Amino acid sequence: MPRRLILSATERDTLLALPESQDDLIRYYTFNDSDLSLIRQRRGDANRLGFAVQLCLLRYPGYALGTDSELPEPVILWVAKQVQAEPASWAKYGERDVTRR
Repeated sequence: MPRRLILSATERDTLLALPESQDDLIRYYTFNDSDLSLIRQRRGDANRLGFAVQLCLLRYPGYALGTDSELPEPVILWVAKQVQAEPASWAKYGERDVTRR
């Protein structure tokens, strides 16, 4: 029996779209002290930034980052600023096989 689609492709894309405006980034992707404590336990800028981004995506819109997923630059810049990591280190996240598992 074929699965019934509840949302159209456009509706699904809108629902899962990542925030890019400053107001939305602040609303959805601002860390509290507990979050920052957990993030700081990771070693290296790339792992701290990657972990923080994954945490953001799991909270809103509620999915984990795929291996080929692209992130809007404002998301990376906002998260990097909060965790005091270089935004350029995002390119290094996931290079190690252990991180990709």
